[in-house]
Amino acid sequence: MILPVRHDGPLPGQFLMDRDLAELEAASRREFGPLLSLYQWKVPTLSLGYHQDTDKIDLVKLNENHVPLVRRPTGGAAVLHSEELTYSIVIPDADDLRSGALLLEFVGRALTEGLRAVGVDAELEARGESLSPLPNRTSCFVRTSRWEVTAKGKKIVGSAQRRLGGALLQHGSILVGEDHLRIVDFLSVSREEDRALLRQRLSEKATCVENEIGSGDHMPQLRTAFEQSFQRAYFVFSEQLHDLGKPVAL
Repeated sequence: MILPVRHDGPLPGQFLMDRDLAELEAASRREFGPLLSLYQWKVPTLSLGYHQDTDKIDLVKLNENHVPLVRRPTGGAAVLHSEELTYSIVIPDADDLRSGALLLEFVGRALTEGLRAVGVDAELEARGESLSPLPNRTSCFVRTSRWEVTAKGKKIVGSAQRRLGGALLQHGSILVGEDHLRIVDFLSVSREEDRALLRQRLSEKATCVENEIGSGDHMPQLRTAFEQSFQRAYFVFSEQLHDLGKPVAL
């Protein structure tokens, strides 16, 4: 079974989030999907999770630095989208509630294989971390969740998922460079000591492709590797999804 793949160059963040939501809504009506999209962001953009408040974000500083603010249709914490490749996958006909966990694992395995293909020593975290005392909801890359991908113990991909009816949307940031660390400059922090602590925490918890294999134009190689790895893993996932719908023998 073939998974269609769409490649996009840099596009505005609001357009990307609106499109992801529109495609999820269409998939919930069984009018769209499945589809994997690989895209980049036109300018550095800060996104918030669907339920995340803006009270931790310094909106004035965002405006001063011409950094757009968008809201994702999925949950999770804030991300500064810059120097990354983003994946987005929409799956229709996922009525069984267990399909969300299957999608997390399928995507995690595909991402791990794709990163390994370009030389990153990537590992799939089958359990994830417990909550830390720092404000995890502030930044996506403070904590690794189940089925997310790390390199040498540091998070390199952050993902979020949403269900609408019988359809699933999952998208995430594959860190290529370090510019995502600038998110701490746009947080409402009362003391600079706290900002420095969060910056240190992020650098300790997250890594990127360039840190692992060196600088260079990695985007073409990454796009090819992920298209191939998602295609290889999709057959198993689609069979598992189909099996969920089979009646249990008594």
